[in-house]
Parts: sequence; C-alpha cells; structure tokens
Amino acid sequence: MPRRQAEDSAAQLALRHAQLQAQTERLRVTLQSLSDAVITTDAQGRIDSMNPPAHALLGVAAGSLCGCPFADAVALLSTDDRLPLPSPVLACLQQRSTSAAGGPVLLLRADGSLRRVQHSASPILDAGGGLLGMVWVAHDVTEQHRQAERVERELRQDALTGLMNRREFERLLAPGGRPPAQAPGDLLCHLDLDQFKVINDTVGHAAGDALLAEIGRLLQAGTRHSDVVARLGADEFGLILARCGPEDGIQRCEALRERIAAHRFVWLGLEHRLTASIGIAPLLRSDGNALRALSDADVACHAAKEAGRNRVHFAAEADAQVEGRRGEMHWVAVLRRALAEDRFELHGQPIVGTGAALPGTSHCEVLLRLRGDDGRLVPPALFIPAAERYQLMGELDRWVFRHALAWMQATPPAHCAINVSGQSLGDATFLTDVLALFEAHDVDPRRVCFEITETAAIGNLEAAHRFIAAWRKRGARFALDDFGVGLSSFSYLRQLAVDVVKIDGSFVKDMHTDAQNRAIVESIHRVAMVCGLQTVAEWVENADILSALQEIGVHYAQGWHTGRPALLD
Repeated sequence: MPRRQAEDSAAQLALRHAQLQAQTERLRVTLQSLSDAVITTDAQGRIDSMNPPAHALLGVAAGSLCGCPFADAVALLSTDDRLPLPSPVLACLQQRSTSAAGGPVLLLRADGSLRRVQHSASPILDAGGGLLGMVWVAHDVTEQHRQAERVERELRQDALTGLMNRREFERLLAPGGRPPAQAPGDLLCHLDLDQFKVINDTVGHAAGDALLAEIGRLLQAGTRHSDVVARLGADEFGLILARCGPEDGIQRCEALRERIAAHRFVWLGLEHRLTASIGIAPLLRSDGNALRALSDADVACHAAKEAGRNRVHFAAEADAQVEGRRGEMHWVAVLRRALAEDRFELHGQPIVGTGAALPGTSHCEVLLRLRGDDGRLVPPALFIPAAERYQLMGELDRWVFRHALAWMQATPPAHCAINVSGQSLGDATFLTDVLALFEAHDVDPRRVCFEITETAAIGNLEAAHRFIAAWRKRGARFALDDFGVGLSSFSYLRQLAVDVVKIDGSFVKDMHTDAQNRAIVESIHRVAMVCGLQTVAEWVENADILSALQEIGVHYAQGWHTGRPALLD
C-alpha cells in the first residue's frame, strides 16, 4: 500500500476512534445525568455499569456491584405480600424483548429499607441482531405514592382526631359500602357531647380541639377492633357496633358514656368534665337503606338530650320520636325548596282595640304561611318545629322581613307586628341584616312592633336585651308574645323593656267559662298596667270572650272573632 494511502487510512481510523470516544463520552454523560436508575449487564446478566441514581437507589457504593449477577444485586418484591419476584434479567435475555412491570414493585435496598419503583428491562443488540446484554431502568415513585396515600388518608380521615371522617362513614353505609362487619345485628350509634360549647366559649377553641382529640382516643380504646368509630363533625361522633344485639349495644354505650363522664380534661391547670348523649338504632343493611339508620340514631340522640342529657336512648322501630323526627326531616327538605322557589305567603291578622278609646283595628300581626304542592295552605304547626330544630328560623325570619317591609313600603298607613325567633335573636348578623332591609325599603321602624316569645327572650336574655335596645333607639315597639306559659313570667317583665304583653291564648280561649283562667288573665293585665304596658289577648274566638276582656280592661283582642288571617296583598 502506498505510503500516502496508509497515512490516509490511519487518519480515518484515528478520526473514527475519536468519534467513537466522543460518542461513548456523550452516552456516559447522558447516562450519568439521568434521574432514573440505569443498570446495564452483559449477555450473561452480569452488571457492567450503573449510573449514580442506580447506586443511590440500591444504597451501594459506586463500582461495588460491577461484575455481580443482576439477580443477586437487585431484589424485587411484590407490593401485595412482599414475596420475591422473578428477576427481569432472565426473561429479557432469553426472549430478547422488553419487559415492563404492570405496576409498581418494591425494591429491597442494601440497608433493608424498601423503595417503590416502576421498572423495565430491554435487550441490547448489535447491528446484526446479536445479544450484547440488557439495560434496566427504574423510576423511584416512593414519594408520589406517599403523597397519594396522604391525600387519600385526608379524604377518609378526620384531621383533628385521626378517626374516620363523616364522608367515609357515610360511604360505608351507602349501597355498595364494605364496612368491617357485614353480619346482621349491627348497631349504629350517634354520640353528641353535652355542653361542649361551654368549653369552647370559656377556655378557647384550642382547648376544645384538644378535648375532641382525647374523646376520639377514649372512644377507640372503649370499642372493639371490629367496630367503627368516626367523627361526624363538631362534637358529634358515629359508631358501628358489629354483631351486637340491642341489650349488648346499650351496655356498651352506657360504658362509653360512663368513660366520658369520668374523664378528667385538664387545660392550663384547670380540670373540666363533660358528659355525652348517645342514640342507638338498628343497622339493617338488607333493606338497602342503611343511611336511614344514621337519621334514626340522630333522632335517638336528641331524645336522650331532651330527656336530660348524659344518657343512652335506643330507637325502636315503633319509637314515636323516631317517626316524628323523620317527619321533621321531610319538612326540612320542603322548607329549603320553598325558600328557593319563593312559595311562602304572608297573611295578616288584625289586632283590634276592645274599648271605646281604642276603636277599630290598630295594626295586624304578620303571619307566615306555606303553599303546598297541592295548592293548599300548610299549617305552621307542621313545619315550624322542624325549622326550629334544624336551624332554619333565621332564613324564614329574613324572608318574612324582606317581604313584609316591601308590602309596608307599598302600603304607607300600615302598622305591623312581626315575629322574631329565638334563633334570630342569638344571630349576631340578624340585626344588621334587618336594619339593611328597613333602609332598603325606607320603612319607619316606628311602624313596626317586634314580637318575641317569652321563652325565646328568656332563653336568649342577653341577646334579647341587645336587640330590644338597638331597635327602641330607632322608635320600634316590642311585644312579649305567649306571655304566661313561662315559669318566671312576672319577674321578666321587670327586666325586658317591652311595650306590649300578649296574653297566651291557652288562658284566653275558655276564660268566659273557667274562673281560674279568667283570674290568670286578669292578674297578667293588672301587673302589665302597673308596669305601664299594654295588653293583647290571643285566641279570642267568640263574643263572650271579648266581653270578658272588656270587663277586665284588656286593651286589644286578636282571634277569629275579631278578624281572621288573610293575605296581606
């Protein structure tokens, strides 16, 4: 070969060698820079290279596994039972095809810890299809899995107590749910802490949160592994007692109640105690309506509270309270729909002067009525108890004021008495909302007499004082409604700055034939006169009652004899 040709050939070989070296270096740098773990083997499955992420993933020093069989260096386990899995090397080298796991597997590190990885193995072939080795690539998904578990746990778990949350508890009760115990005879319990609000109000919410966490641990310690304990919200807890009959369930709940009553909660050196009311209902999954048991247990819990708190009540199928509460919950749905569809009506009943000095109609009381789906009026006695129990009175009161003031704006001479519930009295935003309605409709507060029932005023005495003081400054008047049914009626007349006393109709309706009731009406009127107040008698149903009221000197009468309720419009 001529010298020049030899030199050219040598130069070409040198260039190709340099190019191969550069390509090899680029591949090495690329391999080193990958975030995934990469291990290559020869055709016999012995490791010939590992990038830094591979060393970190396996927990070994660089170069320590070179020449070691892959199957000995990399241990993969099942995520289900943690049993060893076949090495991917064999299948890849024998079949000369890529193999990828269907899902994450566990990798056992040198220090004994586990990492969750997604991995695949691919053969390395030369240009002629000859087998050179294998490349294994693994992506560490441990942190992503932990994050997903944390999110899933937060969706199922109450953050404060660590117990199951309401969402997960109701999922167990829904059709298709899989609670721990599927046997018939399970019981559902609703536990509500008595007077928990006192802890929050007197010691603070941090103390309340700490107490709830302690109660959660106490309930878990007092139940079996097969039972379910959940926090339903605020100070309410739900339990599923698995394979438990009524008598056994009552005993278990009594034991929990006693545990809570005996528990000493210490905060900032001071000891606090509280009690719990528990309702129990049979949990019959076979009827496909297990969620109804949650309602029944809630009803039974309220029955326990109404019976004096710190007790257990079992909701039998024939329990009148359970049936009554179911009816109330039906009305809650009806009321919410009626508010959304604006299907309420305002009626007015005249309040008439009884004497020559007070002739004719002075004003009317605004009454709320509901128009049913059949077009008939629904008596308030059917839906007001449900509205009171399920905290809907504030919404109803706002609806009444909004529409009554709009009517008064269009009817300038009208003077109205409008009722305010105890719930609205205790609502700090109600005063502001009603004031805004008066301003929006440009109605003089002197045209309105607010009616507050005696029981609502006594139950919210401080709130009643604030509400009355705020509106008296604006010229509004106040009537104490249903007076006489409270235990300390006369003493509260001295404390509440009202203008009118409305004598409860239960004393008025037969005062013309019952001397005792007439005496009660007369005594209420006399005390009111001494206090400088006017009196209104309710339930005046005939001329004889009106005549008796005139003899006594009661100022106003209200009832079907003096004027039946009619649409304001």
